[in-house]
Amino acid sequence: MSEWEQLLTVAMEPVHYLVNPQKRIFWVYLLSSGLIALALVVARREDITQFISKALSPKVWFHPSSRIDFYWFFFNHMLRVLLVVPVLGGGLTLAISINRVLYRWFGAGDFWQLPELSVSIVFTLVLFLAEDFSRFFIHFLYHKVPFLWRFHAIHHSATILTPMTLYRIHWLEMIINSVRSLLVIGFVSAMFIYCFDNGVHPVTVFGAIITSFLFNMAGSNLRHSNVWLGFGRLECWIVSPAQHQIHHSVAREHVDKNFGATLAVWDRLFGSLVLSRDTQVKAYGLAGKSVEQRFLSQQLGL
Repeated sequence: MSEWEQLLTVAMEPVHYLVNPQKRIFWVYLLSSGLIALALVVARREDITQFISKALSPKVWFHPSSRIDFYWFFFNHMLRVLLVVPVLGGGLTLAISINRVLYRWFGAGDFWQLPELSVSIVFTLVLFLAEDFSRFFIHFLYHKVPFLWRFHAIHHSATILTPMTLYRIHWLEMIINSVRSLLVIGFVSAMFIYCFDNGVHPVTVFGAIITSFLFNMAGSNLRHSNVWLGFGRLECWIVSPAQHQIHHSVAREHVDKNFGATLAVWDRLFGSLVLSRDTQVKAYGLAGKSVEQRFLSQQLGL
């Protein structure tokens, strides 16, 4: 296969996101979010035809803000495949390296021997908590460190939210997120490999870790949409789509609120939690700042 054919193959890979259960825009997750949205429309006695027409409107999907989402999506995908993955490797490689260091420094591990299913369940839960807190904390830093905010602001400059807005991130942020995920998976896996005399495998559904699967099936794609879905009292524990929309709000009182990915407990601890009840979001974007939707000019941040 020639270099041009390889490049074309890489460029076409994003289409496979729709059939990959490990991606947020997997068709099952999109369908789940769509059905939840329709159920809300029926429950609220709204016009279904009007809702569908608005959701599929070209004015939404071809809006200048939405087009930028797609540009970043394809650009970051190619960068990840051609540079990030080959350079950083995978979490398993790091886990094996850390395990060797632990073995050399502290001797043989394997302190506990439990049923493999029990180890897998505990490993999945610990990995989920570590991943979720690390996402919250790095997100917190993106907003609080001026240098990082310069690049994270690109994500918040979206004035129209669609499921593709998830991928509207600067390549530097994408690299930081990849390193964060690599370190978390590597360290957690290494500790379990060292401490337990079992094979370490997360509990999965259709090839996706069960915690991610449940999160995505619960309407995760509605977070970047105009569908308002709150979780009531559960919002003190789990971040709802409406709470993430509050995070994108231009209102001053919503700035630097609801950093959480899945669990709301981190926002409660850091004092940044805002519930969706009795709250409204009138517009999305950067508070007090109008940004021209141009992909090339965003390369240097905002």
